[in-house]
Amino acid sequence: MILKKTTVLLIAFISSITVAQERNTSSKNNFNFIGIGYSIGETMPPLSIFPETKLQQGFDLTLGTTTNENNSWAKLLNYPKTGILLSYADFGNQEKVGYGITVMPFFDFGVLSKVTDRIRFQVGLGGSYNNLIYDKVTYPGNHAISTHFTWAFRSFLYYDLIQSKDFNLKIGGGLTHFSNGHTRWPNLGLNSYLATVKTEFNFSKNTMPLTEKATDTDSSDIQTYYTTRLGFGQKTLFRNYNSLKNVYTASFGLGRIKNKSFKYGLSFYYRFYEDYFDYIKEEGSIVTTHFPKLTKNPFQNATAFGIFSNCEILINHFSVEAELGINLYKPAYKLDWYVNNGSYTATGYIADEFGTKAKIKQYVSSRLGLRYYAITAKKAPRHNVFIAANINANLGQADFSELSFGYVYSPKLKNK
Repeated sequence: MILKKTTVLLIAFISSITVAQERNTSSKNNFNFIGIGYSIGETMPPLSIFPETKLQQGFDLTLGTTTNENNSWAKLLNYPKTGILLSYADFGNQEKVGYGITVMPFFDFGVLSKVTDRIRFQVGLGGSYNNLIYDKVTYPGNHAISTHFTWAFRSFLYYDLIQSKDFNLKIGGGLTHFSNGHTRWPNLGLNSYLATVKTEFNFSKNTMPLTEKATDTDSSDIQTYYTTRLGFGQKTLFRNYNSLKNVYTASFGLGRIKNKSFKYGLSFYYRFYEDYFDYIKEEGSIVTTHFPKLTKNPFQNATAFGIFSNCEILINHFSVEAELGINLYKPAYKLDWYVNNGSYTATGYIADEFGTKAKIKQYVSSRLGLRYYAITAKKAPRHNVFIAANINANLGQADFSELSFGYVYSPKLKNK
């Protein structure tokens, strides 16, 4: 069973925003920091034949900065720490599971800051290199990872045991996840639960009064936007049809940008799935026996379109975006469900029933990723372009990984 990765990512992302509490501090030290951490825990086997593992161990290095300047995005997110995390993880079986090296941007938020400033929540999304992957001859039981490069996600809660101007010592716990976003089978994912101890060395820059001058958020700036996006994704249909195929995407949307920091809107999207099209055109026994209607118009039945709502946190040139949508048309998903949800018995392959769970996945889509804009959001540009990397899902089950390019037109900035 494929791990419902995108659901976890969306929940963690939304949680990281909602747990932030308003500060009563009038000033705060600005500083850069370097963190060194050690983690230990357990790699969870995704199925019974997965290789046996000992304790997972890892090290991480964080390079970051505080964001106490009077930027609207920083105030919106309760002045988080941001930076880059580099990590090494030994999954507990170097011969059959191997290790992973990860690079990811992260956010670090204060939690319950009205009560204590010692509890923080850190979430990151990036990429990883894993040295050992599935091979039916050499690593037949390692169904977790089948590509060397994967998506990587981590979510940790920390408590500061020692706090000082120059040094912090903290303990914490959390989870990590690695998977390839449905680009090759098998892809059950590597999931680990970890305890950690970390030191952070702070290098003070200055003290920034938060109430000394008016900020961008003292008033409510509302900017309308129109946007279009073209994307190129990749996925594989199922284990016995394990060729990498393309997904072509397009969307058009409109919405609002608040305080040059928070972007929300509605969009219409279209997708064409090359794997659906090729599999239907081949008219194999599964298609002719169970889905003969799809063969009448393979191109049309290999498409999907729908609407989605999106929210985006703008941080200068970068942003984090999350989307939730409704597939108005995606007929080939019934075929997708049939070939991916079932079991082999003595009499052959038996697919799971296309019940309520399957119907929800057919109609509910989700999307999470990162964007880079050519012009910083601080300037509230009228014209902007971006490049983005996303993982798309059927509700919480990975659908395909995508690289996209887009254009944003924002005709005017209103002050209310």
